Amino acid sequence: MRKTIIAVLAFVVGGITLSAQETIESVMVERDRAVAQADSLREVISKMRDRQKGNVHLDFDIPFYKKVRRPRAAEVGTFGVGVLVSESSGAFDFSPQNSLEFWGFVPISHVKGRHSLTFGPGIGFKNFGITGNKAMKMTDEGDITIGQFKDGAIPRISRLTIFSLNMPIFYSLGFGRGYGITLGPVVNFNASSSIVNKYTFDGDKKKDKYKYAHCNLVTVDVMAQLNLRDVSIYGRYSPMNVMDKKYWPEFSTWSVGVAVSLLK
Repeated sequence: MRKTIIAVLAFVVGGITLSAQETIESVMVERDRAVAQADSLREVISKMRDRQKGNVHLDFDIPFYKKVRRPRAAEVGTFGVGVLVSESSGAFDFSPQNSLEFWGFVPISHVKGRHSLTFGPGIGFKNFGITGNKAMKMTDEGDITIGQFKDGAIPRISRLTIFSLNMPIFYSLGFGRGYGITLGPVVNFNASSSIVNKYTFDGDKKKDKYKYAHCNLVTVDVMAQLNLRDVSIYGRYSPMNVMDKKYWPEFSTWSVGVAVSLLK
């Protein structure tokens, strides 16, 4: 009887042990399967994040293929200021120390490697100043004359101001780390022009202003820049007459200055 009981207990214990071993093995298999699925999910999430960041990972190599990286920051605007120098066939010359230009535009860039094409809308102001006793005046017929301030007046400045809407079209070649060169035309739609003469008379500050000073509607400039990261040194040549030769002495201008790019 005792042997029978011991045999039954041994059979029961063996069955329980075998069942527990099978259960443990099944749990380990399920664990390995869950770990593999988690690894696969992490890989998918990592690839999605890389795509969002602009990184590209390939399982094979393509000759001459280079990974594309997003720029360090996006450029939202470029602004410049420069000194204007004129060459005139008339009996006057604008003073460089009193002749300045201000301009800015919103760039839209297409970049491929080291090359880029940039264009965008902008605005500009050109201020030409004459110092000394000379003053620009407009006759009733609209002709521009270069005369003198009236007797007894203490001259301050005689200035021609031109406001324009601009469309630059630039090609840039990068040397790396933000350095490079830029070259291209700037199309100017000259919207308005005016003349202001400032002087002092009998102790009071006076100002004479003439509107509609006869600027040409469209002119084209050529600009070149040396890019030094977010700052550039530029030169700009204006071969076309910005003012109508029917009313003005013929003159052309060029300018040098500094431009700054604003990043977001």
